[in-house]
Amino acid sequence: MAEDRIAKLEEELSELRDLLTSLTLSVQYREDMAFEAALAYNQVAGQTRAALILVLGSIQSRALGEAPRQVSQPSMLEPFPVLAEAQEPGSIDLAEAIRLVARLVGNQEQAFNVLKAHQASGFGAEAYRRLGLGLR
Repeated sequence: MAEDRIAKLEEELSELRDLLTSLTLSVQYREDMAFEAALAYNQVAGQTRAALILVLGSIQSRALGEAPRQVSQPSMLEPFPVLAEAQEPGSIDLAEAIRLVARLVGNQEQAFNVLKAHQASGFGAEAYRRLGLGLR
């Protein structure tokens, strides 16, 4: 019981460190670190951040017509079933990408903003172009 509590506290501390790092970077770099700013704004850290990055990678692979990499840590699939959905083979469109990301960040508007920030930070330009997520 005490071990579970300690593990939970360690995880919360790790998430708070991630949030603090993201917030610091977003304040310091603003536009240069659009993705970090989006993570801080949406309070995405710890395991949720890791799951989001895996989902974004799967979205990009699928947009490019490639098979997404499978999660190497099956323990992530239980708390984040969206990972299995994101890793399904086949093409993907912008609406599905937004829906997948929204399951991690709260809603579709926030998901769209996270995708735009990820693109603006220089990640997956061709994949996002194929999804129709042009920088405006």
